[in-house]
Formats: sequence, C-alpha cells, structure tokens
Amino acid sequence: MAPQMYEFHLPLSPEELLKSGGVNQYVVQEVLSIKHLPPQLRAFQAAFRAQGPLAMLQHFDTIYSILHLVTGCCYRLLENPTINHQKNRPTREAITHLLGVALTRYNHMLSATVKIIQMLQHFEHLAPVLVAAVSLWATDYGMKSIVGEIVREIGQKCPQELSRDPSGTKGFAAFLTELAERVPAILMSSMCILLDHLDGENYMMRNAVLAAMAEMVLQVLSGDQLEAAARDTRDQFLDTLQAHGHDVNSFVRSRVLQLFTRIVQQKALPLTRFQAVVALAVGRLADKSVLVCKNAIQLLASFLANNPFSCKLSDADLAGPLQKETQKLQEMRAQRRTAAASAVLDPEEEWEAMLPELKSTLQQLLQLPQGEEEIPEQIANTETTEDVKGRIYQLLAKASYKKAIILTREATGHFQESEPFSHIDPEESEETRLLNILGLIFKGPAASTQEKNPRESTGNMVTGQTVCKNKPNMSDPEESRGNDELVKQEMLVQYLQDAYSFSRKITEAIGIISKMMYENTTTVVQEVIEFFVMVFQFGVPQALFGVRRMLPLIWSKEPGVREAVLNAYRQLYLNPKGDSARAKAQALIQNLSLLLVDASVGTIQCLEEILCEFVQKDELKPAVTQLLWERATEKVACCPLERCSSVMLLGMMARGKPEIVGSNLDTLVSIGLDEKFPQDYRLAQQVCHAIANISDRRKPSLGKRHPPFRLPQEHRLFERLRETVTKGFVHPDPLWIPFKEVAVTLIYQLAEGPEVICAQILQGCAKQALEKLEEKRTSQEDPKESPAMLPTFLLMNLLSLAGDVALQQLVHLEQAVSGELCRRRVLREEQEHKTKDPKEKNTSSETTMEEELGLVGATADDTEAELIRGICEMELLDGKQTLAAFVPLLLKVCNNPGLYSNPDLSAAASLALGKFCMI
Repeated sequence: MAPQMYEFHLPLSPEELLKSGGVNQYVVQEVLSIKHLPPQLRAFQAAFRAQGPLAMLQHFDTIYSILHLVTGCCYRLLENPTINHQKNRPTREAITHLLGVALTRYNHMLSATVKIIQMLQHFEHLAPVLVAAVSLWATDYGMKSIVGEIVREIGQKCPQELSRDPSGTKGFAAFLTELAERVPAILMSSMCILLDHLDGENYMMRNAVLAAMAEMVLQVLSGDQLEAAARDTRDQFLDTLQAHGHDVNSFVRSRVLQLFTRIVQQKALPLTRFQAVVALAVGRLADKSVLVCKNAIQLLASFLANNPFSCKLSDADLAGPLQKETQKLQEMRAQRRTAAASAVLDPEEEWEAMLPELKSTLQQLLQLPQGEEEIPEQIANTETTEDVKGRIYQLLAKASYKKAIILTREATGHFQESEPFSHIDPEESEETRLLNILGLIFKGPAASTQEKNPRESTGNMVTGQTVCKNKPNMSDPEESRGNDELVKQEMLVQYLQDAYSFSRKITEAIGIISKMMYENTTTVVQEVIEFFVMVFQFGVPQALFGVRRMLPLIWSKEPGVREAVLNAYRQLYLNPKGDSARAKAQALIQNLSLLLVDASVGTIQCLEEILCEFVQKDELKPAVTQLLWERATEKVACCPLERCSSVMLLGMMARGKPEIVGSNLDTLVSIGLDEKFPQDYRLAQQVCHAIANISDRRKPSLGKRHPPFRLPQEHRLFERLRETVTKGFVHPDPLWIPFKEVAVTLIYQLAEGPEVICAQILQGCAKQALEKLEEKRTSQEDPKESPAMLPTFLLMNLLSLAGDVALQQLVHLEQAVSGELCRRRVLREEQEHKTKDPKEKNTSSETTMEEELGLVGATADDTEAELIRGICEMELLDGKQTLAAFVPLLLKVCNNPGLYSNPDLSAAASLALGKFCMI
C-alpha cells in the first residue's frame, strides 16, 4: 500500500505546526510530556537506525516535543545540587548558551524571568549559577533588559512576604550581591526599584542592596573625571551607606563597615568623606556587637594603610606646620586684599570709562516709541533716598546701565524734593539731566553707600564687571602667578588641616581600642593587636602605650592570641630599617631599649618571654648579640642607661640560650661587680638577673636523673657578690637594697652551700654594724650621755639582709633540698628495682608511676622523715649552719612522736640531734 501523502507548509513560527489548516496538512498530533518522552525517544532511535532520516516522518511528534517545555529540561538540570561543581562546568555552560539562544530567537524573556525568580526562592545553591547565566546573557547575547526584568520582580516582592520566607530572601540577596559584582553598570539603572527594601524588615535584603551600591561606587562611580550626575549618584550611595552605619540590626552595621573597608582599600572614597567615615568607625567602636567592633577596627586599620596624608601621623608633629602655613596663608590673603584695594580705579576715571556706553544705552531708551518703554523699576514705600541711590550705584558698578537709567527716571518722580533727584534745570534735556544725576550718584554721594557695604562695592568694582579700557588687565602674568600661589597655599593648608583632623581621630580611637585588648573574644583581640602594629608603624606616639599593653597577652592560653603578640613584635622589632646587618641590629636594640624605659617588673618578664621565643627559633641575628656585648663592655660608646639596658637584653636572651651568658660569665662579673667606688648598683643588679638565667629557676622536676646546675662556693662570682654586698652595707645608697636582694637570690640559686656564703655576708655586715656602734661609743666624752645609736639606714640594711636570707633559706629547703632528696630517692628505688627477683618485679610493676616516684599517697610525716634521714646521712650538705636550720623540725619530732605514723621517725630525729651536738 502506497504511503499517504501529506502537505507540509513552512511555518512562520513553531506554534503554527500545532494548527490544522486543511486536509492532509502535516501537523503535530500530540505534544508529549516529559514523563512519556523517554520510551518514545527510544522508539525513534530504533526507527532511525533502521530507516534513516525517513523515520522522522513517523516520529515527528517526539522530535517536536523535545524541541518544544527544552528550556524546562534545562531548568530541571540546573536544579541539581551538584550543577555548580567544577566537573559539571561544561554542562552549565551548554545550558546557559542554549537558554541564551532561546532568549534572543524565541522570545523566552518572560518565561526565563519567572523561572529564575522561582528557582531563587527554592534553591539557594543556584544563586551563583544564575548570576553567571544572566551576566552572560546581558553581555554576550545583548539581553540587558533581562537584568531589569528580574530586578523589577525582586523589587516588587512584599517586604512582609520576604520576612516570612528566609530561604527565598537569602537566594535573592545572594543573587543581587553577586550580580552587582559582575555587571554593576547594567544593574545601576534598576537600583531605584530596590530602594524600598532598605526600609524593609529583612536585614539580608538591606545588606544586598547596600553591597550593590558599594560595588557601583567601586567599579562605575570612582575616579576624578566623573560627570555631575554620576558624582551626585555616588554621593547618594555613600550617604545611604553612612546612614545604615547606624542601622538597628548589627549585621547591617557590620556589613556597612566591611563595605567601607573595601572602598577605602581600593582608594575609591572621596577625600571630603574621610572625616565623616572615620568618625563613623570611631563611634562604632563602642557598639554592643562584637562583630561590629571588630569590623570598625579593620576599617580604621584600612584608613591608616591607605590614608593620603602622610606615612607619619603625629598630631603633635602636624600642629606646628599647620599653624605656620595657616599664618602664611593669612599673610598672603592680606597682601592680596591690599593689592586689590590699590588697583581700584578712581571713581572719576571709571565714570569717564563707562560714559560712552551709558550714553548709548540712554539714547536707545529715550528713542523708544510711546507705549514700548521698559517696565519701570519698582521702589518700595519703605525705601529711602539713600537706599535707591545705593541700588543705582550697584547697577552702574555691574554695568547694568539700562536698569540704572530706568530706576533713576522712576526716582526723579518719587523723590522730587530730595537730592540729587530734585536738581532739575528747565533748559537741560532729559538726557543731560539723567546723566548728571547718575554722575552725582556714582562719583560723589555714593561714598556713604560704600561705607555701609564696603566689601560688596569694592568686590564688585574689583571683579571687572564694568567696561574700562584703562583698568588693569586681570590676566597680567605677575598677578596670575600670585593667584596660583594663593591657590596652592590654600590647598596646602587644607591638606594639613585634613591630616591633623585625621590624626586626632586616630588618637581618639587608640584610647578606645586599647581598652578592648583584653576582651573575651579572640578575634577582637587579634584585630586590636594588628591595629596597634599598624598605628605604631605610622609613627603615632600614643601607639607605644598599646604596644606595651599587649605584652601580658603573651601568657594567654589562647594560641591565636599568643601567636598574634609574637607576630606583632616580629613585625615591629625584628625587621628594622638599615643598610647593613649592624645598622639593623643597632635599630633593633634601640627600639627594644625604649620599651624598657620606666618598665614595670611585669612588663620586663613579658618581654623576656618574647625574646626567649625569638632566640629559641634563631630569629635574632648574631649581630644583635655581638653589638649588645660591645655596648655592655663599653667597646662602643654609650651612656650608663644604654649599657644597663644591653645587659638586661642579654639576660632575657639567655632564657632561650643560656650559653649566651654562660660562656661569658667572667665577662659579666667584671662588667657589673668589679672593684670600683662608687658602685653602680643598678648595673650590678641587672648583671645578677642576667646570670640567674643560665639555670632553670623553676622547681626541679622530681623525675630528672641529673643533679641541678650549681657552681662551687669558691667561684669568683660569689666572691665578688660577697664583697660588693658587704662593702656597700655601710653606705646610704637606696639602690643597695634591691641589689642585695637579687644577689642573695642568685647565691641560693647557683651556689653549692649557699647558706655558708650568706652566713659570711651576714657576719661581715653585722661586724661592720658593731664597729660603727663601737665608734659611736668611743666618741662619747661623757659616759652619762644617752646610749650610742646606729644610723637608721644601717639597721634597715641589716634587717633587710637578714630577712632576705631567711626567706631564701626557706625557698631553698622547699625547692632545692626537698627536690634533690626526692630525686635521690627515685634513683635509689630504681636501683633496688633492678636488683629484685623477677617475681618481685612483677609485683612492683603493678604500682603506678606516681607511687614509684613517691608523689602520690605520701603524707606530711613521710616527707619530713625523708628529709631527716637525708640530714642524718649527710648526703646533701655538711656543716653546722645546715643542721642548725633543721633544729626546730628535729625538736618537734622528738617531743611529739605520737603525731607521726612512721615509727622510725623519732629515732632518726634523735640521731640527727646527736650529730648536731657532736659538731
């Protein structure tokens, strides 16, 4: 059977294939839904493989259905959450271009707009994908109008509806924000539609609109060559941003500060806005929101980094030049006014110059036909003759001759009895009479008017409004040069004034930000630290206060805060400017020495911890150590304070590397404890501090196998300490007491048998006190006089020395002696453990580490018993002084045996007392 023949009419649009226009016309019978397309598509594929292109005739409905809801398939593919993954980029691009063709050729604008709005409401992940698509359509396909259509749909959304739909609002906000970043110029024409959302309840939409404004300021409305309309738009956007810096929502306030930070960083903020935005940032430092405070600090830091004024912002340094240049500007203006006043023409000469044109104007007015005269100038009933004369003078000065003549004619009828309008000669023509009146007003009587308003009249005369051939030419080169210099000076003064105001605001901010350094929020503390680093680098004097204030944060338990402090001091001190390694080392030492001026003990300890960290990580160059030693040994000329600070810094560095001081111990002893008078006790004190850092000052660990580091009693260090303390005892130097305290501490820290050395010092000082007392007695002639008395400072020195020795003896017993006994106990138990049988080893292995070391479960009497056994065995120290210190404890045990559970304790105490008696 022959196949049926159909007529196929070429359609003007795809929709015409759905309409039947006649018998046997080839049309689409059914548009298949997506649900029914897959099986029909498989059938078409099989037919196509069998019949080739002729299969199209039988399956045309399937092909038409695919080509027809195709955009729907594209949108369904975009709904896939993985569509924005990098691996699906080719699919995204293909869909975008396919929809772009549909927009340009098949009038898909309305459908695309509706579909995009729906997808943004339901799929948050689609915002960047749709932004990329819309940007491509607007640029590559020329469909800019789709941006306006989408924005119009978003702008027409009810704010109440958006507040109820946070998911959709988030999608709209993300879409607008990213679209403004890509095509800000296209979006700017539709911004007026979105302004209503700035007053809405949803803060995300407010943030999106404000971010779009910021992008337009950055990308479209920046630069100095903007037209007036563009400049007005930019100012309106910036006004809106500033206003929302006080928004009721903290997220909006924070976002505004972030946007201003970007604008400042990209140098898009007009200079005239600097003061206002800086004031906004300073005000937000007191915000109750931590996030707002953090962003306010970042904004101020950006202002510092990108300020157009100076690399040094000290208001004290700027005040002098500002005052000087302001005075110079005032002098230049005074000279300008004097020159201008001297350049004014004589009224007679001016009158002669304007007379020809004035006559011509008057003749033209007099020749006008009846009824065509100019509308007369109105004279108010309250105006006097002098007022009208002043008006006429001003009109003549401005070369408004016609109005001056008309007003004069009106005044002659209004003031017929007042001079000069009453001066009428019947033989004179009207032209001559009016010229005479005008001449009298301009040349003579107008002087009274000039006195009333000299600036206005003089200004009008100087501005060159009158026509005068003999008047000086304002374009004279010398005068033009003077004008240029005046303009330059005004600009210089304005620059200095802006810099000074900016510096004052930064100084104000420093006081507020410094109080935020110990906030509980780590991120805020880090921002504060970075801010002070930047302020210090710009030379603001008050920044040193913040740099010192951050020092205690080195002990923070937050690793981020501690690392921020270390990084701050790395930036400020480890990379100084200099042409050579020595010059850099000298600058570094000078900067660190400034921190030590009037520094407290706590500040010094914090700086010591920081330098210890730097030394351990080898961040301090060898040139620094070498220069410090040269200053300490006076190989380099320096003042006593600089020498003292060098010794302090060497001691701090010894915490990280004890060999810095340990290998030069004799040199340090010579520096601070040499035989000279008067003794520099401040330097000697710092030498003792430096030497103390060669050993660990903390309580020894009980598990350490090696004995603590100590020097023999005969070491030169202790000899010099003993002599320096003893010789200075009888001199009323206030610095001797703090030096003596450090010296006693150092002896107990480093010496073997420190109580022996300190006993010798006490004996020497007491002997000198007795000698002084004896001298007083022998000097008394009459034995009946009152008993001789020692000077107060001697008793104070003696009691202070005895107190320091007693305190250090107690610390020595608690830490050094007890620790050493426990260390030996551990070693003894380990030795016993090695000699035990395997069975005993298995039993003892069940005990814990703490029990092995004797740290857990040990009672007070156990500890005291261990201490007494050590004394009895004389394992630690020998000598009468050592045992004498334990006598109170031994007596307590002997007299109260029932207080202790250890039965051997009383016997050990008795044995120790017996040894003491034998000695």
